Amino acid sequence: MRSDLLLACISGPLLAVFLLKGKARRLLAAVFGGMLIAYFAGAISGLPVEGRHFVYDALAAVLYISPAVEEGLKLILFLLFLFVCQLEDAALPDVAVGIGVGFAMMESIALQYTAGDIGAIALFARAFCSALIHVACALMLILAVRMVRRMALETLSGILGIYAVTVTVHALYNLLISAGSAGEILGYCLPAMLIAAWKLWPVIGKDDAR
Repeated sequence: MRSDLLLACISGPLLAVFLLKGKARRLLAAVFGGMLIAYFAGAISGLPVEGRHFVYDALAAVLYISPAVEEGLKLILFLLFLFVCQLEDAALPDVAVGIGVGFAMMESIALQYTAGDIGAIALFARAFCSALIHVACALMLILAVRMVRRMALETLSGILGIYAVTVTVHALYNLLISAGSAGEILGYCLPAMLIAAWKLWPVIGKDDAR
């Protein structure tokens, strides 16, 4: 991912971080952070590995390397927000959405730059579903962040388990998208179903409690 794309895209969110206050500043800071880690994730995932190490092809990078790098950077940024901003549980979804949307924005801009001439509908569908999967995975990472508050013995294993789940979901999305045909349609529906489940879960929990 080219550095000039990053500089051109982050100027607006960075300015807003300095001008705004309160929840708006925190949200824009999350968007800015998401765009920044998207740049670093692209740089890390795209590193050519030669010599004594393995050389991976594009499919291997999409399935194995990119999901692990991207979700790992999201988790690190999330934990940074937790400790620096002293976030309450109610603020975690806002930060998760900001990180996911910022990441997807940067990724979509890079996709448009590399894809060149692409249909507007196809670009919108790809960018929108990319935002959905990044937001869905970031929302799942909330569980890991909440475990950090507990500082229990199972905290580390729990965080690694949730991280593994987000990497698996992200890799499954990438696999379905790259499969084409019915698999591609299913891949586009996957993040929407995850976010719908996230929104419906509290309602189901309240009904069960009654």
